[in-house]
Amino acid sequence: MEQKKLKIAVIGIGGRTGTMFAHELKKAGDVLGVGKEREIETIQEKKLYLKRGENSPELFEGKVINDFEFPKNFLPDIIFLTTKNPVGPVVKYYYQIMKEKGGEMPTLFLSQNGIVASDEAKKALKEVFGEEAEKIQVIKISLFNPVDREIVGEKICISYSLPISLSFGVVSGFRETGEIKNIFDKTGIKAEEISPENVRNMEFSKLFLNLIGMASATHGFSVGQGFQDPEIFREEAEMLREYVKIVQAEGGNFLNFSHYPVKLLASLFKILPIKFLLVFRGQIGKLIEKGRKGKRKDLDEIEYYNGAVVNLGKKIGLPASINQKIVERVLYKR
Repeated sequence: MEQKKLKIAVIGIGGRTGTMFAHELKKAGDVLGVGKEREIETIQEKKLYLKRGENSPELFEGKVINDFEFPKNFLPDIIFLTTKNPVGPVVKYYYQIMKEKGGEMPTLFLSQNGIVASDEAKKALKEVFGEEAEKIQVIKISLFNPVDREIVGEKICISYSLPISLSFGVVSGFRETGEIKNIFDKTGIKAEEISPENVRNMEFSKLFLNLIGMASATHGFSVGQGFQDPEIFREEAEMLREYVKIVQAEGGNFLNFSHYPVKLLASLFKILPIKFLLVFRGQIGKLIEKGRKGKRKDLDEIEYYNGAVVNLGKKIGLPASINQKIVERVLYKR
């Protein structure tokens, strides 16, 4: 008997992460890209390209619809939500539509960075379904590949390295992940499963990586450039040290991922004197810069990076003055 083909909706098509997942997940099921009108027009006008690893750019092709057309006879088994923070309103919008259609609710994948997406999604689902929301499986993803977007004339090119590497864990709902692992196996995505009890620590650990380079970016530099300046490096180190202190005071911890020893890095930044770290700032910068290819950190979601540290600190009564200063530097320029 032929196995039913999974229906996968990628919400956020046209964006960096959404386009990447929409292309790669074709190997695992029937994929529908859902996006804003402008992004859909770009795809329909054949102006969106993908550069996968060292391959030449290729035209992105696939089934796509405007967000206001969803679901249009396509009730998904899985939703990959790849829109930017905040996720609450988006989750509520799509799941309210699906509730009205009836049937089994799809598993929700969250790819957003930061430490608030999971809680926001659960809150939104509860507003729609009440206590029944606990039956909906929610999966949090931590993606490790940088995904770049470049505009060349009228064309847009999304580029990312291969293989795609991520960690994932169950946030809520049933814990069986056999089907999820099967999806990643079919697509060649290198996925490391994190136990439900450690998903919060996974989010803390990924945010640690995301924070590196934020201070440099507020000064207009990449990590490598910023780390060459002793004062900017000092601010980076103090920012991370402040974050580690807050996470551990909140009861959280850090994990070592494959190829990303976050637990070790967090310990070094917490324990070692900044004067000592300054001596090795060049080597540290080169190590981090290697995967980022000289790109500056995106400051669009700084309120979900450094701002999240500030809010977490307020919640437990610990100041986050360095992170606050970095956030204010960006907000002042807007």
